[in-house]
Amino acid sequence: MMRVIGLTGGIGTGKSTASEYLRKQGFSIIDADRISREIVEPGTLLLKELEKNFGSGIIKDDGTLDRKALAAIVFSDKEKKSRLDGLMHGHILDEIERKISESQSGEGRGIIVDAPLLFETGLEKKCDQVWLITADEKLRILRVCERDGMDPEEVRARIQNQMADEEKKERAHRIVDNSGSKEALLAQLAELIEAENL
Repeated sequence: MMRVIGLTGGIGTGKSTASEYLRKQGFSIIDADRISREIVEPGTLLLKELEKNFGSGIIKDDGTLDRKALAAIVFSDKEKKSRLDGLMHGHILDEIERKISESQSGEGRGIIVDAPLLFETGLEKKCDQVWLITADEKLRILRVCERDGMDPEEVRARIQNQMADEEKKERAHRIVDNSGSKEALLAQLAELIEAENL
C-alpha cells in the first residue's frame, strides 16, 4: 500500500510549486482544487444544485459557473458560505476517496492529496501524514499580488478567512517553511522524501 500524504498550505505559501515538484519525483497527485472545478462543469447535477440554492446569476451565458458571482454571494454571508461548503465538500471528498483507491493500484512513490482546506474538510483522516507549506505573511501577500494582480487588503482578508497557520502547525506532521528561494523549498522537500523513505 502506498502512503497517502496530505499536502496543505494557505494562499501564497507555494503549495502548487511543492505539488509540481512532488509530481516530477514520481508521486501521484490528487488535486482537490481541480476536482472542485470538475464537479461543477456544465451539465453536472451539482451545478444545477448550486443554481437552485444561489440563483441563476451564478451561471455564465456559456453555462459555466461564475465563480466570482458565487464568491460575492457567499463570502459576505456565513450561512450561505456554510451551505455552499456543505454542498461542495461531500462531493469533493467522495471523488478524492475514489482517486486514492484508484491510485493505490498504480505505480509511484506515494499519493499526495493536494488540498488547501485539508483540515477544514477533515481530509487529514484519509492521510497517513500531513505536510504543511508555510511562509511569512508579508511575503505571501506580495506573491499573490504579483501573481494574480490582487489588492493587498483583498489577499489579507483571504488569509484571515482561512484557518490560522498556528493551528495548522499544531496538526501537521511536517512543516516546510517556504519564506526563502524556490531552490530552498525544493531542497527541503527532497530531504523530507529521504527522511520518510518514500
